[in-house]
Amino acid sequence: MNLVRFIKNNRFLRGLYIGYRELFGYSRSSFGYISPDVTITPPTIFDNPKNVFLYGNNGLNHAVVLTTHAKFIMKKNSGAAYGLKISTGNHARIVGIPYRCIRENQKTEGLDKDIVVESDVWIGMNVTLLAGVNIGRGTTIAAGAVVARSMPPYCVCGGVPAKFIKFYWTIEQILEHEEKLYSEEERYTREQLEEIFEKYNR
Repeated sequence: MNLVRFIKNNRFLRGLYIGYRELFGYSRSSFGYISPDVTITPPTIFDNPKNVFLYGNNGLNHAVVLTTHAKFIMKKNSGAAYGLKISTGNHARIVGIPYRCIRENQKTEGLDKDIVVESDVWIGMNVTLLAGVNIGRGTTIAAGAVVARSMPPYCVCGGVPAKFIKFYWTIEQILEHEEKLYSEEERYTREQLEEIFEKYNR
């Protein structure tokens, strides 16, 4: 039995290791990518930091980030208040096997999915993001929300499960905001925004 397996199987040693990581953090080399200006406030737990990509001026505060088999990607200038919870996976259910006994190689494909937070997103306190969601650029997520489906750009969403509430700004304000922050090829066009507004403002 190698040392890593021995530590994983020993609850006391595993607890010491997790406590150390929570208190003293993770080395930057352990992440898939982390920009030098990212702020992580301990205790924050990453079960597989190699699947975490933080692209700049991000903040995580007392977060739990579970990314065993899929990625968590947070783009520039996005951040979260205290207590963000990320889960890129789901439990499997197999007839005749208790869920606690199902091994990873027995799980159906597609249960683990990337979570992407686009740029300029504000995530309120104690929010949970579940497997497969994409949070559109400029969106605000209300405190306590459980987000199980993707959200459009520049909206306010909240609730359990989270739902679209309204768009944060008018199309004109979004176009002005985008012009100040993004290159022409990165910006939403008026036509794209009108289509998004029509879809969600029914």
